[in-house]
This record gives sequence, C-alpha cells and structure tokens, in this order.
Amino acid sequence: MISTTAWILLLAACGAAAAAAFTVWTRRERRTERQAHKAVLHEWENEGGNLAPPPATADPLVTAGSA
Repeated sequence: MISTTAWILLLAACGAAAAAAFTVWTRRERRTERQAHKAVLHEWENEGGNLAPPPATADPLVTAGSA
C-alpha cells in the first residue's frame, strides 16, 4: 500500500506536469495568434493601410498676429 507522503508527492508531480503542459499550450497559442496578426497587419499595410487622404484645399496658415 502507498503511504500518504507518496500520494502527496505523486499528486504534486501530476499537478506540476499539468501546469507545465498548460503553460506550453497557452504560449504556443499566443505565438500563433501573434504571427497571424502580423501577417494580416502586413497585408493591410501593403494595401495602403491607414493613410490620410490628401487635403481638398490648401488652407493658408493663419496665426493670431497676422490679422
């Protein structure tokens, strides 16, 4: 029969293995999402991205002292 100490050590080892597996899984998922986001962003920037349209009219610079 297994002693109480052995059961506690076995459960602790299983818990540590589960925590390590979860950490590896979430990091891999996060890295995959980040790579996908970079690819979409790069494609979006190549299409023109968030460029401001040219102004319709050129307004002269007006300052308070020039009037």
